Amino acid sequence: MLRYLIRRINLLVITFLIINLIAFIFQQNQNLLIESDDFWFKQYALFVLQNINGDLGVSSISGKPVFDELVSFLPATLELCFSAFLLSFIIGIPLGTLAGIYHQHWIRNLILSVTMVGYSIPVFWLALLLVMNSSLMLGWFPVSGRYDLLLEIPQVTGFGIIDVMWLEPQARWPALMSILSHLALPTLVLAVVPTTEVIRQLSNSMAKVMSENYIKAAATKGLSKWQIVTRHALHNALPPILPSLGLQFGNVLTMAMVLEVVFAWPGIGRWLISSIYQQDYIAIQGGMLAVATLVIITFVLTDLFTALIHPLRRREVYAQH
Repeated sequence: MLRYLIRRINLLVITFLIINLIAFIFQQNQNLLIESDDFWFKQYALFVLQNINGDLGVSSISGKPVFDELVSFLPATLELCFSAFLLSFIIGIPLGTLAGIYHQHWIRNLILSVTMVGYSIPVFWLALLLVMNSSLMLGWFPVSGRYDLLLEIPQVTGFGIIDVMWLEPQARWPALMSILSHLALPTLVLAVVPTTEVIRQLSNSMAKVMSENYIKAAATKGLSKWQIVTRHALHNALPPILPSLGLQFGNVLTMAMVLEVVFAWPGIGRWLISSIYQQDYIAIQGGMLAVATLVIITFVLTDLFTALIHPLRRREVYAQH
């Protein structure tokens, strides 16, 4: 396991250096580096050290350090992304399991057909459609924002669901309901694509597991299909698809940037798009570095977690080398 961990860390470091190299070249092209007689490698090393220390420069629009703005906007985006991933697993695992069990049945075809429709729908169009119908016409959900403007929620962690714990007991429940009502609609839209991926990949993995000999042996012992799925099939079908689902975090972050504009969600996506409109190149560079690093860390952590709970993953890597 230690050898596998070292390889994953090496992958993380190398990818981080490549991302910083791209940002360094971008910064040079924008003439934002101070001219000096030093070699470019020394300048690049100083650039990487500054980024590691959190010195991402100062925004040319707001005049604030880019790192401070990232810290203030990132929790809102993470809260939205985590909620979407949680919803995708809650919906995707039962449907993917059902499609995998009935892999030669019309139920699988129906589930996968609906999945393809959901995957093909543009998220910004779906977001506007739901805003017009469920918010403006029916009034079920708020149109925009993160919570009611009249509420004063302390920014302790930046996560609204957690920060309501610092309110007075009598104000805690109304504030939590306001946060959840504002979070519901963007979470539902953002969860569409990862839900389709969970269903598609889990159905294929489950169909493969259900054809294994130990599943047939469990059936001959008199176990019901529910017992076979919960005791033997599901915990063997889930781990192999976790790394590929971890890669979906980058897609979710990309879609969140668009949805934050539609729902006026005060996250890093809306902040980045505003920086692009205002041509704030330092903020754009710092934001993209932060997003790319976050995606890489998420993928490596997911891969390590998969190797921890699924030893076959480590054996596959060792066999390749």
